[in-house]
Amino acid sequence: MSKKPTGRRRADVDINVLESMQLRSRRSIREAERRRSKRANKRAEKIEKRAAAKLALANASTTTSKANAARVAAGVITASAKVRLSKRQSVKRAITMLVTSGVIASASLPAYAFNPLLSAMVGFTGNGTDSSANAQSLIIAEQAQNEFERGGFGAITASDLQNLSTNNTYRRYNGLTAADFYQNPAYSIITPADVINVAQKYVGVPYVLGGELPVGFDCSGLTRYVYAQFGVLLPHSVIAQSHDVHVHRIPRSQAQPGDLVILNDLSHEGIYAGGGQFYHAPRPGDQVKLAPIFTDSYFIARVTK
Repeated sequence: MSKKPTGRRRADVDINVLESMQLRSRRSIREAERRRSKRANKRAEKIEKRAAAKLALANASTTTSKANAARVAAGVITASAKVRLSKRQSVKRAITMLVTSGVIASASLPAYAFNPLLSAMVGFTGNGTDSSANAQSLIIAEQAQNEFERGGFGAITASDLQNLSTNNTYRRYNGLTAADFYQNPAYSIITPADVINVAQKYVGVPYVLGGELPVGFDCSGLTRYVYAQFGVLLPHSVIAQSHDVHVHRIPRSQAQPGDLVILNDLSHEGIYAGGGQFYHAPRPGDQVKLAPIFTDSYFIARVTK
């Protein structure tokens, strides 16, 4: 077991221990100071980096804003520098001239000249003397059902247009009339077959009130025109024909094709075709046709020379 130092030796040992502790203490303090200094430097570097980054970001934002502002300003200036097409004086003058000329041209046309089909149908094209072509145009008009309006003239329906076309064609007709045939008959005698052959030629001719021409018939006009070709000029009236000297009432049992079918109230008539049918011009908007006798209130009359 070692002995503890005594006297001066003990004091020296105590001093050495104290110095050693002091040295260690000073080293610890210096190391702590160095660590604090390093930490302070690191913090300062981070602060500087952050400040630099913020400054760079601010500079970049400012630069971008300036560039955007410059582009916007340039765009505004460019847009304001453009001249709209509608503002150009030359374009405005051209448009004004076109509109004016269109109005003048429209005002100079007749009411039905806007549609080529309508113009052709009312007789602005063609000579219009062919009855079959006329009947075809009337069918087209009826199917089309065209309506149009211009200014104060109002609307015109397909039936009105048909009547207009038929009347125009009727007025332009310059062919043979019933009086012409009466002066120079095509047939010397009246036979049922010949009367039916003549009557069926006019199937499809449009109805015209008061018409007695092959471009337009009413009921008594048709019978008048047919029998004129046999040298008998009947008056143009159902009542007058029923009392004419050439017309003789006979029993129904003796009826034969070519005889007259006259309604009892003298409102309508036609040419008997046999089998309960007759050729007749029914009503406005219709045409000459072969059809069943639509009533039992009629009598038969025979035409003789």
